[in-house]
Amino acid sequence: MKVFNLFPLTIVQDSITIDESERKKLVNEIMDMRSEKESDYKSSYAWTGDTKGYEFLFANNLFKNLANKISKSIINYLNVLEINTELLDIYYQRSWATFTEKEQKINFHTHSQSNISFAYYLLKPENSGGIIFKSNELQNELAKNIFTSSKLEKSLINKANVYNSDKSMFDPIQDTIIIFPSKTPHATLPNISSAPRISISGDVSLTLKNSSGFEHLMPNFKNWTKF
Repeated sequence: MKVFNLFPLTIVQDSITIDESERKKLVNEIMDMRSEKESDYKSSYAWTGDTKGYEFLFANNLFKNLANKISKSIINYLNVLEINTELLDIYYQRSWATFTEKEQKINFHTHSQSNISFAYYLLKPENSGGIIFKSNELQNELAKNIFTSSKLEKSLINKANVYNSDKSMFDPIQDTIIIFPSKTPHATLPNISSAPRISISGDVSLTLKNSSGFEHLMPNFKNWTKF
């Protein structure tokens, strides 16, 4: 019997190397941002810079080198999808740091205002938690909610595999970047180590350089009319 897997969700994992002196500077800068509003982040949820007024991290010159390296990984991701980047203007729409202490996490969410999102692991101790993706529309779901964990517990599903799973987890190491469509629901697992996890997240928007003849994809904002 032949099995054909169609219509995949493609997640790209790449590696970005920075020297340790640069890492120390970036970590210290993020620590300074976080310390300004200490009372805000003492909770079960990670500190996220985009909700604290630090949503344009790559405008900070300290992060320019990292931003340039991430750009190359994003271009490679688009090449995997055979998208012609010569026709596009590509923008970092937002970029921010997340700081996750012991037992903290981030719940499932999407970044619906952008096209591509990423997470780069600047500081990633062992057992500090990974990223988990979820599908809201399983192509193989023969009946509503048949592939949930409760069906596995009740032995309706023999075992979880690539054909019936609604979630998939990555536990990246330090200097890993994960790139994915912004519309994909994702969350972070709790940090069970005693050391913090620091990641750099961002949203990328794609616009057409010339939208003539195109119905879909964002026309370049340079041609928009403000009112």
